[in-house]
Amino acid sequence: MTAPIRQLTNQVDDNPGPKYQPPWDFLSVDTNTGVGGKYIYIGYTLDNSNPVTAIDFIAFDEAQKNPPPDYQWTGQDLNQGAGGKYIYMVWRNAEGGKPVTALLLLPTDLSKPPAIAGYEAINQDLNQGAGGPYIWPYYSTTVPMQKKDEVVLAKK
Repeated sequence: MTAPIRQLTNQVDDNPGPKYQPPWDFLSVDTNTGVGGKYIYIGYTLDNSNPVTAIDFIAFDEAQKNPPPDYQWTGQDLNQGAGGKYIYMVWRNAEGGKPVTALLLLPTDLSKPPAIAGYEAINQDLNQGAGGPYIWPYYSTTVPMQKKDEVVLAKK
């Protein structure tokens, strides 16, 4: 069985990453791809207990202090330092919902999210108002997260 996403976080840095930060795994796409600002990555852990059952990305004209009712968030503006809208990732861990098993970010020049088999598009450009490519988020309740083959390099 595919382990669902249990927790979400963000990693923010002045340098490209994402950086190794156990127990988190991170999507490799920077939410500010092509527009400058901070390097921001979405992190996740997988576990069958209390999984994420809903995820969304919401844009605002000004910074927010609290998530929408019944949602969790990191409070991180995914557009930090790039201008444009304030965009936040929000999610719910709710009983009875279908667990989210995978997330995907697609940078593209397409103004609408293209269909990707096994995934549902979230119709929110993560670069809204900042220029650069469109970054479309997707989630799945059937496709497993792609495990990354990570190489740890050591100085000799």
